[in-house]
Amino acid sequence: MAARTDPETGATRPGALETLGRLLARAADAVGIVMFLAAFAGFIVQIFFRYVMGAPLVWSEEFVMIAFIWTVFWAAAFLVPIREHVTFDVVYDVVSPRTQRVMAIFTMVVALAAFGLLILPTLDYLDFLTRKKSPVLRLPMHWIYGCYLLFVVGLTLKMLGRLLRLFGPHWRDAL
Repeated sequence: MAARTDPETGATRPGALETLGRLLARAADAVGIVMFLAAFAGFIVQIFFRYVMGAPLVWSEEFVMIAFIWTVFWAAAFLVPIREHVTFDVVYDVVSPRTQRVMAIFTMVVALAAFGLLILPTLDYLDFLTRKKSPVLRLPMHWIYGCYLLFVVGLTLKMLGRLLRLFGPHWRDAL
């Protein structure tokens, strides 16, 4: 539902869809924070046991690597705004908003096609990884690298959302 105007106060209240979007964004932030803290805590534990206790832990390096991989892909998919990803905007910044809109639509369509083409090969590769386990923790490799599928799907949804906003009445907000 779209935003509604309160008849008594005249203030605009967010609709159900906007409220759900905010809740999902907060949940994604919380998950990202927890993953980063897990990676950082594992790193600190690794340093403590290696240099203070003189007995390095076997599992900590692999744990930190896995937590870092998940944190990076999670953040790229769900925390970084679509306009903040790597872009080449030398020309984009100097053209009119209407031309920016055309360029953004073209970019989103091409990127959506590319990411759409990634989904099946990613699933195929994750299926291949079901037979492998990590060296120390013995975790299934498809769980370790499954975050890439989350990245592809999450970024695809964000790009689709931006594309839809670019076709909407408030398209300037999506630039």
